Amino acid sequence: MMDFIGKLSGFVGKNLTYIVFLVVIWAYFMPNAFLWAVPHTVLLLGVIMFGMGMTLHARDFKLIVQRPKEVLIGCTAHYTIMPLLAYALVLAFEMPPEIAVGMILLGSCPSGTASNVMGFLAKADVPLSVSITTCSTLLAPIMMPFIVWGLAGQWVEVSFMAMAMTVMKVILVPLILGLLTHRLMGEKHIASLSKVLVLVSAFGVLVIVGGVIAINGAKILDMGIFIILMVLLHNLGGFLIGYFVTGKLGLGKKQQHSVTLEVGMQNDALAISLVSVFFAPAVAIPAAVGAAIHQVTGSILPASLPATWMLMKPKKKRRLRPKRSWKPYRAVIEVIE
Repeated sequence: MMDFIGKLSGFVGKNLTYIVFLVVIWAYFMPNAFLWAVPHTVLLLGVIMFGMGMTLHARDFKLIVQRPKEVLIGCTAHYTIMPLLAYALVLAFEMPPEIAVGMILLGSCPSGTASNVMGFLAKADVPLSVSITTCSTLLAPIMMPFIVWGLAGQWVEVSFMAMAMTVMKVILVPLILGLLTHRLMGEKHIASLSKVLVLVSAFGVLVIVGGVIAINGAKILDMGIFIILMVLLHNLGGFLIGYFVTGKLGLGKKQQHSVTLEVGMQNDALAISLVSVFFAPAVAIPAAVGAAIHQVTGSILPASLPATWMLMKPKKKRRLRPKRSWKPYRAVIEVIE
């Protein structure tokens, strides 16, 4: 049984991008298959965060103290670049209120856990990636309500305390329970359950996205390429600005790659969960589209970052050795002759 789960987990992990697109198509044409998930979005995200907590280690928190500069740069870049970029796109393209709020909500989310896997594939500093994801997630109960209140308040009334408490319940409580479970069960048992956790998390994300498509499929189709382009610009812009800023701050290349991925990747499921509590269903459209786009860009970027590094890396100048003079040897040859 465990062998089958292991193979299934590996298959899902390798093909998640394609599975997301299949779910999107399925939910559009057969919405009733996913409507059941809509009222349970918060619970499903709690299960995902519980799984994340079970995979964390004490060293993930120690690194925040041991390397505060790099973690601070990563979290600051994430919580400034992505919200401000979303706000700039909203104003530049004069988006309707529901989509404007959805873009800002997406931009205010903490880093997505998928960024850690992408950091590994990009040969980045994976411990730093995990620490930034953890730290940005812990900061979410304060940062998300503050950003949404500050940037989206002109379109919708936002209760700072209500949103902060909801984010805390959805993220911190399951995360802490997952950590305690990890502590009680021990490393050996958690390692054996890791494949199951992958499947549970993937299932949670897929049905959450499916639920949004089931409700908003017609609106997404009406908006067409526009919403796809906006979310793609937000995602790629975050990667590009994050790469440029961290390069100027003097981080090493592996650390620069880690922070770049952490900046551009968002926890789409969290945005969708908050919509189910505080906003109209259409506000979830950018996050639902982002769940698909982030899978695509997240699959391509890890392979391109090391290649970009090699192309941009200055080539070492070869030191030319002085040509040997044969004059000293001529005297020896003449003596021998």
